[in-house]
Amino acid sequence: MRKLYGLCFFFQKLIIPSLVLSIVLSYFMMEPNNFYAGTGISFIILTPTFHYFIYEIKNPNEYYFYYNLGLSKLVLWINTVLISLAFGLILVIL
Repeated sequence: MRKLYGLCFFFQKLIIPSLVLSIVLSYFMMEPNNFYAGTGISFIILTPTFHYFIYEIKNPNEYYFYYNLGLSKLVLWINTVLISLAFGLILVIL
């Protein structure tokens, strides 16, 4: 249960900015009939990018908090990629 709480807390800083910026980019760059596909592709790219900037550059010591919850850096990266792929592909298929 602690790991699930840790993952939710971890993704709280990633999902909202990634989704908002993906929607904005898709709105300005894509045709209206490809809006969901553009949002999905942008989300797949932006989520790991935000992970890198927020946790690797801005707050690298925050990994210790998640490590104490039982989540290693590798697990967090794998979850970031898998969740961004899953959510992004769902939007692309729509």
